[in-house]
Amino acid sequence: MENVDKKMNAKVTNIGVFDSGIGGFSVLSELIKAYPEARFFYYSDDAHAPYGPKSDEYITDRSFKITDELISKGAQMIVVACNTATASSIDALRSHYPQMTFVGVEPYLNAYYKETTPSKMAVLTTESTGKSERFKRLKERLDPNGFIDSYSLKNLARMIEQFYKDPSIEKTFDQELVEELTPLMGKNYTHAILGCTHYPLVKEKIEKILSLKTLSPCPYIAQRVRELSLHGEDPGQSSIDTFLFYSSSKPEWLEKSRKTFFGPFKK
Repeated sequence: MENVDKKMNAKVTNIGVFDSGIGGFSVLSELIKAYPEARFFYYSDDAHAPYGPKSDEYITDRSFKITDELISKGAQMIVVACNTATASSIDALRSHYPQMTFVGVEPYLNAYYKETTPSKMAVLTTESTGKSERFKRLKERLDPNGFIDSYSLKNLARMIEQFYKDPSIEKTFDQELVEELTPLMGKNYTHAILGCTHYPLVKEKIEKILSLKTLSPCPYIAQRVRELSLHGEDPGQSSIDTFLFYSSSKPEWLEKSRKTFFGPFKK
């Protein structure tokens, strides 16, 4: 579900979050619900997106540069809100920045054993995550009997980025989404584990097309971040209405409203 390194013994109020683009908004939205008193710094690496087809070395280099920027803004903890970056780089990040705590996102494979009714599950990932050694080890550990089928979706993260930037293409997006999900059709899956943080942004569409329930670790990641940040202490301040946003394609920090950042994915 998630990966964390514990190094903090003081309350954390400044939290950095990054993803290859806006997929990490699915994590950020849960973080804001769970810990509204914190200050969040979100880095969208859209100039280098998507991460899926890129090498581990490339993604790790980008992760180092992003971490440096987030630390310069005062981040006390960093949430790697990207399955691909977690799989490729989180071990290197922890080694390179021993003073920092990193929380990563991994496919929620243990969901299979938490279901109380019979289920047939698939996990949806990017190509890079699906091929990574970290994901393979995770699946061997959490699904040793191979009950969960794996599908790597080549285009979906990129498609979601485009839809966010241009909501007028929704009809085209819906058509392409059906094509992207065609390999899962007719398999009678009851659940799909969303193994990329982009995917929960369109979970209702996925559920409708495949007639199943989707599962995501995002709420659990957010709750864990709050627990690690506060150590049982009272936050001691009221909620904040904004967060700071940075896009590598338009490199400047901007203040954004927490209520409107979802764009076409706002519920």
